[in-house]
Amino acid sequence: MRIRYRRIIWLSVLAFLSFCTPMVCAGETASLPKTHLIAGVPYHKQITVFSCGPAALEILYDFWSEDIDQKAISDVTRSSSMGTYTWDMVRAGCFSRLSAARGRCFPKSAPKAGYSERPLGYASFSYASDCLWWTDLKRLITQNIPVVLLMKYARDDDTGHYRIIVGYDEEKGVVYFVDPWGRDLTRATNLDGIITWSMTDFENAWNYTGYGTDHPFWGAVMMPWTVTIHTTGETTAGSVLEVTAEITYPCPQPFDCHAYSAFNVRAEITLPPKMLLLEGVPGIDIGYLQAGESSAVTWRVKLDGDGSGSSIAVKATGLVSGTVPKVSKNGRININPGKSGDKNSKKNFYPAYDYTDEIGVEKSIEL
Repeated sequence: MRIRYRRIIWLSVLAFLSFCTPMVCAGETASLPKTHLIAGVPYHKQITVFSCGPAALEILYDFWSEDIDQKAISDVTRSSSMGTYTWDMVRAGCFSRLSAARGRCFPKSAPKAGYSERPLGYASFSYASDCLWWTDLKRLITQNIPVVLLMKYARDDDTGHYRIIVGYDEEKGVVYFVDPWGRDLTRATNLDGIITWSMTDFENAWNYTGYGTDHPFWGAVMMPWTVTIHTTGETTAGSVLEVTAEITYPCPQPFDCHAYSAFNVRAEITLPPKMLLLEGVPGIDIGYLQAGESSAVTWRVKLDGDGSGSSIAVKATGLVSGTVPKVSKNGRININPGKSGDKNSKKNFYPAYDYTDEIGVEKSIEL
C-alpha cells in the first residue's frame, strides 16, 4: 500500500508540473548559438500607460528605418484606454500612403495618407501557438529580427503588455527585452532600455491570451522588403549596362507565408542624367509575389557619358489587403437598439473596416 501511495503522489506531481509548464513546440536547435543579442535596437518609452503597443512598433520601425511618431502610430492602431489589439498591431505594420488612421487617440497627429516619415508599408506577420515556439523565436533573434511579444506584465500580473525580445543566453537561463514601459518591477533596466528576465518567468508570462488572440505565445514581426541591385558591364560613355534587381518579400519561419501575398507588384528604375533605357519602360509589372519568395527583373541601360559615381535607384512595391474587426474604446458594451444605440456604438467602438495598402522599399546603388 505504501508503494501505491507513492505512485499516486508521483503522478499528482507530474500532473501539476504539466499544468504549470507550457508545452514546448518541437524544433531543431543544434545549429543555433547558445547566446545572441541583436545590436542596435533603439529604446522608445511609451507616452501613455496604455500605449505599449504603439511604442513597441516605434521601436521596430526605428530599428529597420525611419522613426515614426508614436502618436501617429497610436491612431493607426486604434489604441485607447483598453490598450491595443493584436490585429491592429499587424495592420499598422503595412500602413501606407493609401490609408488614413481610423483611431482618434491623438486627433491632431492622426495620419491622413500614411506615415509622414515613410510612405510605404512593411511586410507584417503574426503567429500564436498553444505550445512555446522557443526554437523558432531563437532563430528569428539569431537572424537579427526583433519580435514584438504580447505577454503578461509580470509572472503574477495578468495585465497584457507588449515587449520586444532582442536576445537570449541559454547558459545563464535568461532572455533580453527592450521594454517600452522602462521600469520592470525589481529587474534592472540598462541605459539602453534592455531588461533581463529569467527563462522561467518569461515562459510563464508569455503564456498569455488576450486582445484578440485565440492562442497564447503571440508574436509579430514587421520588416521592409529587400531589393538587391546588381550591374553587369562597363560604366564608360557609350557602354551598355545591365541592371538587375532581385526583390524579396521577406517571410521568416514560423509565420504562415502561404497566407500572405502581394498583388499589382511592380519594380521601377530611376536613372541619373546621361543614362537612358535601351529598351522597354522604367516600370516592370511582376504581378503577384508570395510572401517568402523573390522575383528578379532586368533593364538594359545605355550610358551617354561616364557613369562612375552615379546612383541608380529601384523602387519595388505591391498591394496587400485585409480586414480588422470592431474594437471597444472603453470596455462598454452597447445593448440599446435604435438611434441612441447607434450613437453609443460610435462612441464606445471603433467600427470594423477593410484596407488596401502599398508595401515595399526603394534602394539605390552607386556605380
